[in-house]
Amino acid sequence: MVAVPVGAAAELVVVVTQEMTVHFDELGPVHPVYATYTMAKHFEEAGRKLLLRHLAPGEAGIGRSVSVDHLGPSWVGDTVRVTARCVEARGNRLTCACVATDAAGRELGRGSTVQVVLPEAELAARIGEGARRRGP
Repeated sequence: MVAVPVGAAAELVVVVTQEMTVHFDELGPVHPVYATYTMAKHFEEAGRKLLLRHLAPGEAGIGRSVSVDHLGPSWVGDTVRVTARCVEARGNRLTCACVATDAAGRELGRGSTVQVVLPEAELAARIGEGARRRGP
């Protein structure tokens, strides 16, 4: 059972680096701005920061889903503040609404994350080395 109160929040503050800009494996560099996939990663990280404060001993969390609406650009050197706020904690799932803003308060993106809480042993059985050897 996830015990995160609705409204609880966590923040992540990052400074955009070159590594956070749009650069695809096959296509190479595309735009010199904060990438949508990096924003998604930061949404997940902020949500995880929130969840970690509320896990009971022997519990572990894993990401289930993330959504991102990227609304505006930010550039290398810009500070981005990502906030994840609990909107629902039901059963073993935590749902967070996420927002990314720049130093001036301009909204860069919004979205959500869902994390699932499982006993550590169960999660290890699902994703650990033994599960890898068994295959899908």
